[in-house]
Amino acid sequence: MPRSITHEGGLRHTATEVSRFYDEIGHLQPKLAVVLVQLPPTLEFTAMTVRSFFKGLPRLEGIVVTCEPRHESWFSRAADDALRRVNVSRVAADPARCPSSDVPGGARNFAYFRWHGAPRMYYSRYANSRLASFATTVAKTEAMDSWCIFDNTARYAAWDDALRFIALVGSATRRSRTSIADPDS
Repeated sequence: MPRSITHEGGLRHTATEVSRFYDEIGHLQPKLAVVLVQLPPTLEFTAMTVRSFFKGLPRLEGIVVTCEPRHESWFSRAADDALRRVNVSRVAADPARCPSSDVPGGARNFAYFRWHGAPRMYYSRYANSRLASFATTVAKTEAMDSWCIFDNTARYAAWDDALRFIALVGSATRRSRTSIADPDS
């Protein structure tokens, strides 16, 4: 059995596993749009690891790469700059594990939001006020494309939250455009 690229391999010496992974996901095209690299909470940021791992990833046309780190060292200016240089965005997650982990980072062309439910991760439904806050944040992002994933699926809250969010994001986008066009409104 191959070892994990992220958890066991720590993004190091994983060329064989990465090659196998890309061979397998190639069959998902043309529907494949994003490769999400989720990192364990123990994996600390190093610029060298970011450079060598992400520069070594095959880049498929029309497919973006985003990284979901969990160690607080990834939420620094140095980590953002390193990810930006290799054109990898950083996931914005809720609940936030540390300051800045709830806003997108890295490459700015793509924003990936991953919401796990609150107060109990994976179980809780979001309050309307929290969904409205998410909608405003997404509407104000500078990214050309944004993905919003609800991961509070343990008690099936994700579907309802997503439907309520869709309704809210439309009005937040209209408000954002209005405030950009008319700063006095």
